[in-house]
Amino acid sequence: MVTTTTATANFSALVQAMIAARAEEELRSSLIHVYPGNYTPGTFIKGTNLIKFGRYADLTISITALSEGVAPTTQALNIDSQSFSATQFGGTATLSDLAEYESPHNLLAIAAERIARQAVVTLDTLVANILAAGTSVLYVTGTARSSQASTNILTGAIIKKMAAQLEANNVPRFADGYYRALVHPYVKYDLETDTAAGGWMDANKYTNSMPLLAGELGNYAGVRFMVSSAAKSFITAGVSSANVYSTYFFGPDSYCVADLQGLKAYYVPAGGDHSDPLAQTSIVGWKLATGAALIDKAGPRYIRLESGATIG
Repeated sequence: MVTTTTATANFSALVQAMIAARAEEELRSSLIHVYPGNYTPGTFIKGTNLIKFGRYADLTISITALSEGVAPTTQALNIDSQSFSATQFGGTATLSDLAEYESPHNLLAIAAERIARQAVVTLDTLVANILAAGTSVLYVTGTARSSQASTNILTGAIIKKMAAQLEANNVPRFADGYYRALVHPYVKYDLETDTAAGGWMDANKYTNSMPLLAGELGNYAGVRFMVSSAAKSFITAGVSSANVYSTYFFGPDSYCVADLQGLKAYYVPAGGDHSDPLAQTSIVGWKLATGAALIDKAGPRYIRLESGATIG
């Protein structure tokens, strides 16, 4: 008996795969480093590529008694500053006319959304790298990243220590009365399973109508935690190639982000220039000139804790 099957000659040429009208959603991290309110926005002076913060240090205490009739030695203000500049970044995606015609999806809309995501992730990553380079750093054990093992994890006791250290450094709290911390999900797991961390409150249990921060998971010991897989990690940098995770504890004005050239989107339609005389390609893209820096001339307003993680 002769049977027509999918293996029959030319059968496959007549069958097309069923394609869903909606493209699959991407798995994405929360962009907590450029969340409004976490940083101080800066403005570049037109005609320059520099933001400068001035600092006037406090005068030293004066506990020496005055001599009768003798004026104290006069003092000059101690003036200092720190600055940073902007760098330009950008990206493009090009689509052929045939790809747009034959695709079951709106390739132009998808490309535009992906380009927009690339722009904001680029900015978030740039800021994360700057925060991770700060020198106000503590370790769960030892004095180096290489000393951290997967068992050297974040606990409730360590969070209390971080909050106390920030207070001892005279770092103010945010207007809501809390410090903030940017934490990786693997570190979050260790914190939430710490049986000695009594006092932890999940964000969904807040009873004071406090507006939630992006990716907020809860608070403990006066610190509100924002979780994201984009939190800085150092792969295989610890003991026996353990991954090391950075948790950034901070108060307001700990870092500044500023745009010299604001984020702009671009679209060049097919045939938009002489290099495409037959209107065969269209281009979407973005451009941004930005900079960021820790504000720490008067002293750091943050502590970066490096730890291991049980499941990381």
